[in-house]
Amino acid sequence: MGAGMVEDTINEKSQDRPARPAEAGPDSCAPADDMATIRVLPMALVNKIAAGEVIERPASVVKELLENAIDAGATQITCAIEGGGRGLIRVTDNGGGIPPEQVPLAFAQHATSKIQTVDDLFAIGTMGFRGEALASIAAVSHTTMISRHRDRPDAFRFAAADAANSAGQPCAAPVGTTVEVRDLFYSVPARRKFLRSDATEFGHIHEIALRIALPHPNVAIGLSHNGRNVLSLAATPDHRWRVAEALGKELYSALIPINLTANGVTVSGFAGLPELARPTARLQYLFLNQRFVRDRSILHAVKEAYRGLIEPASQPAAVIFLFMDPMAFDVNVHPQKTEVRFRESNGPFRTVLAAVREQLLQADLTPAVKVNPDDPGALPPEAGVQEHRQRVADFFQQGPPPQPRLAFGVENGRRGSAGGGGSYVGRPYTQGAGPSAGGGASHGSVPFADPLETLRAAAAALPKDSLDPAGVSGVSGGAALARPFVQVHHSYVVAETADGLVIIDQHALHERIIYEDLYARATRGTLEAQRLLMPEIINLTPPQQAVLDAVRPLLAELGIEITPMDSNSIAIHSFPSLLAKVSPAEFLRDLFDRLHEVKENLAREELLHEVLDMASCKAAVKAGYPLGRDEIQSLLDRKQEIDRSSNCPHGRPTTLRLTLHDLEKQFKRK
Repeated sequence: MGAGMVEDTINEKSQDRPARPAEAGPDSCAPADDMATIRVLPMALVNKIAAGEVIERPASVVKELLENAIDAGATQITCAIEGGGRGLIRVTDNGGGIPPEQVPLAFAQHATSKIQTVDDLFAIGTMGFRGEALASIAAVSHTTMISRHRDRPDAFRFAAADAANSAGQPCAAPVGTTVEVRDLFYSVPARRKFLRSDATEFGHIHEIALRIALPHPNVAIGLSHNGRNVLSLAATPDHRWRVAEALGKELYSALIPINLTANGVTVSGFAGLPELARPTARLQYLFLNQRFVRDRSILHAVKEAYRGLIEPASQPAAVIFLFMDPMAFDVNVHPQKTEVRFRESNGPFRTVLAAVREQLLQADLTPAVKVNPDDPGALPPEAGVQEHRQRVADFFQQGPPPQPRLAFGVENGRRGSAGGGGSYVGRPYTQGAGPSAGGGASHGSVPFADPLETLRAAAAALPKDSLDPAGVSGVSGGAALARPFVQVHHSYVVAETADGLVIIDQHALHERIIYEDLYARATRGTLEAQRLLMPEIINLTPPQQAVLDAVRPLLAELGIEITPMDSNSIAIHSFPSLLAKVSPAEFLRDLFDRLHEVKENLAREELLHEVLDMASCKAAVKAGYPLGRDEIQSLLDRKQEIDRSSNCPHGRPTTLRLTLHDLEKQFKRK
């Protein structure tokens, strides 16, 4: 059917259609006859519609211009901004430039040098490719381009306003291209009114500059706002330095390089130490073939790699670069090209998870103590600099009474003690010295084996390949056995190292030890369980019952045998031997409440982590509990045998390091 026949048919149908009521009012967009007429839109309107998709705000303009500069082979780019991008955006590069006869063509709709065939759409190797950026920008601003091709002696200046292109003219300029965008959105005032403050809009521009700078350390990038230099990144062969310079120079030593190729994916970049974790994902960047992208699955893999190293509500710092065959993903998902669709998503997820986790396991994650006596915020409000120094000196010089030896016991599902408590500093112990490990259980408690000794024996029974001999320890090698240590305030262990000392949170470290033992056993099979003399009966609320139904198979694997009594209660018949000091009823109630709070339909691995997190926390020795010499030594020994010993399963640090250099600096020796 020809175009005329189509129009005649439409007109005939429109004659049969009832007329629109006059009372339809001003909300009617157009008369019925006009609505039935198909027209080809003017190019100026087409470009404004395209601009609405591509040019969301000034930062969108900066993104398109910076990407064009990168594609042109630039090694130096400067970006000058005025008025948050409303007044002026000027991007200058030293790339290859554009021949004079092609400069006007650069502003034509869908004109590009980056793709030629349909197949090129599915193998994109450049930053930009749609060929609509400059046309869209020119449709909503006063845009001027000055470009000099590397093989031409003169530059060419071309100005465009709306869709009416002006004739260009030769001019003098260095090799490269400058694009100047003024009065953004002057032709669409409605869009201009929705822009935020200058500071907010420039913040978005600054973020775009970082996203371009991070994957291109060989490109020098400068950014200014209202004549003030805000970003000045020199080209560098050190990619880690580019990341640190862009995000904060103090991060340089806290970035762990990662590199792994598997499943058709190459993963490189940098993972931040757990201490860099933030409440938001501000320090997370993901790039695919040097293009910034967002992908929830990949970022979830990064977060999973930090499980147990940071608090669940925190987000790790990571800059991840993925390199894949362009045919393995599709970038034609979103006009701004920040979303991609992987043809096979499991490969990138597994590779990123393995790459980050492997490097975290190999790194020493023990955070250093940050003490600055000249900073009032680093000291308690009542402590001055001299008082702070005196406290440190007194700690190493005093010799208080010997630390009592107290046995671990169970009383009504809670720990009992045989002696007093209170705050004190124990006498430093060295191997073969110190008080005897005597003592007994408190009256009324049920004595049983020292849990630290039990855990040490359990670890010795594990296959050797299940332990990491290198470990992640703040106490170096076997030398720790001959170095002094001391318990402080019944909560912390201070141990000497070759280059200073470490301060250990006894509860956090014991929690990690128990977790790793439980996890190693759980992944090999069902945990060893102990039958209770009398089943413990607990009542459940409907939400708790729903959680039980979901986790019952996993609990059985962990050695927790449960049978229903009636619609509201259950009986607990057995419980893991390694959790002998934990009250089964209290543990299950708290577990069900916890799982009810977290998201539903957790995968088995996530459920296992949640259960073991709670189990290890409840079974670990608490702060304020006095430890004997053998118990402390057992903690230090196990610290060097387990993975991720620098953090508890919930992500809190177990250890802080204070080097001799730090001490000498505090005492003004250096």
